[in-house]
Amino acid sequence: MKSIVRILASLTAMLLVVPLGLAQSYPSKPVHIVVPYPPGGPTDVLSRLFGQKLSERWSQPVITDNRPGAEGIIGTEAVVKAPADGYTLLFTIDSTLSVNPSLYSKLSYDPMRDLAPITLVGWARSLIVVNGASGPKSLAELIQFARANPGKANFGAGATTVRVAGVLLGRRLGLDLVFVPYKGSAATLQGLFSGDVTFLIVAKSTAEPFIRSGRFRALATTSAQPIASLPGVPTVADAANLPGFDFSTWMGLFAPAGTPGDIVQRLNKDIAQLLAQPEMRDRLALIGMDAAATNSPAEFAAFIRKETELWSRLLPQAGIQPVD
Repeated sequence: MKSIVRILASLTAMLLVVPLGLAQSYPSKPVHIVVPYPPGGPTDVLSRLFGQKLSERWSQPVITDNRPGAEGIIGTEAVVKAPADGYTLLFTIDSTLSVNPSLYSKLSYDPMRDLAPITLVGWARSLIVVNGASGPKSLAELIQFARANPGKANFGAGATTVRVAGVLLGRRLGLDLVFVPYKGSAATLQGLFSGDVTFLIVAKSTAEPFIRSGRFRALATTSAQPIASLPGVPTVADAANLPGFDFSTWMGLFAPAGTPGDIVQRLNKDIAQLLAQPEMRDRLALIGMDAAATNSPAEFAAFIRKETELWSRLLPQAGIQPVD
């Protein structure tokens, strides 16, 4: 009987030690960060920036793996099905987690069941931009054109959240705006270059090089605060007299559900330490992002639930119905 007790005690000790060993040895091989959107967009840019810093910290390669398609579903599914060992992570925007459950009636994953939230990383700011040579000179001029030409002013966006921003902007101003869908930031930019759309709502990091070169003109930011690196560009709330208008895109890091809690905590801690560095916060600001405040996995999970509830109300307001 005593021998059985000793065996059970040894097994219990082993079970308690294994998680600690995992955390202490993690990572011991390359880590893949799946971005469910095409290269070149803000999510991809930020993933590579963090990947570089984490690789230096861990002395292990951190590889960004772009798997675009179906509003982020393809890449997210790949992570959901991956081993829950911390070596395949998901870096994505709000629409993948908090919008898709209301956008798709038969979504193949449940974000809160199939993924382990690690941390909120930051907020990306979006801009309303037009052709630098032929577009309106101000948001007021764009609004005037849209009112004078119902159904002829159209806009492009590559993400559902940005699409909703454009639709609700039109509704609050009483404008008949036409939405033109695109897959990813690169295709969205081409729509404005070719003249297929009147304006874009696009991430600041994506549009800024073209604003600097004069090919685009920034009329306003959809976020609540002006962007310091773009002086003179007002908020939509101020320029269109729409108090409270605020559409910013958040980004976060996730692991497959079942990933050991100590590894999730290790990842949360490492990202928080990177975000606390002034150099990192400055680099985020340069690409039009605000670093998130320190948050635990549990706090991030609660935030996602709240966001999911919000978008379940906003999509119907924008006239967007669930699809199969």
